[in-house]
Amino acid sequence: MPMDTTALKSFLAVAEMGSFTVAAAHLNLSQSTVSGHIRKLEERLQAQLFNRTTRRCELTTAGEALCVRAQEVVGAADRLIEAFVPSYLGGAIRLGIPEDYHLFPAIMAAIQEFLASRPKVSVSIDASLSERHRKGLRDGYLDLAVMRRPVGPDTDPTLARSPLVWIADPGLDLDGDAAIPLAHVSGPCQYFRAASAVIEAAGDQWRSACSCSTLEGVRAGVRSGLGVGAMPIEDCTDPSLIRSHPRLPPLPQFSLIVEVSSVDPPVIVRALADRLRRFVGQVA
Repeated sequence: MPMDTTALKSFLAVAEMGSFTVAAAHLNLSQSTVSGHIRKLEERLQAQLFNRTTRRCELTTAGEALCVRAQEVVGAADRLIEAFVPSYLGGAIRLGIPEDYHLFPAIMAAIQEFLASRPKVSVSIDASLSERHRKGLRDGYLDLAVMRRPVGPDTDPTLARSPLVWIADPGLDLDGDAAIPLAHVSGPCQYFRAASAVIEAAGDQWRSACSCSTLEGVRAGVRSGLGVGAMPIEDCTDPSLIRSHPRLPPLPQFSLIVEVSSVDPPVIVRALADRLRRFVGQVA
């Protein structure tokens, strides 16, 4: 009895997302099509694969047994197709990237090159903080992400590195004993964390003077004299804002990493991750 890998992909999507509606949207299919795939699988296997409730679909014992085998079958089929006819593969990839604007052109070029031979694949992009992307990978809202990470002893030496710099309006007075006013991205921002950490390590004080949801907002706050910011040197579009002062300690370097949401991701996710890793090795 032949087994349709398309139906197996629908099954795996529902199993992962717990919803026919969400799985259908992820696969770019109608909900009725996905439901039909699951119904045919259940008829062929003569087993109920999901316990359906009004809120969520959960795998039955038979569904759990199928899940492992389905991943093996779909993975093998996709790897074969990717090797010979990548244009046949389809699907939606959810990608997280940093909001660092200087990275956008190179990342988009890498995606365009990837999609050129895969017209049935779509990529949705979320530009946000790396900490939010890590949560998205853990919770299954993202398939892969390009993220910032401070350079440390275990950092891959082949990865490009980007130094953080202090930026401030030339007229901002930092002399005296008042707490250093920081302008920063709101939320769990690694640049803000690094800036406040080095100030504290130097025995000085800081205060949050201005927070914004975007780096562009931080730059605007800095240009207005509201505070001091920290960002990659490539994102400082106005060199006159780069500031040195005895009260501003050296900042760490950051590198880029690419992570996927699962140990054995779909072939198209793995292929895009590999292409982005090549990009990461060239640009910080």
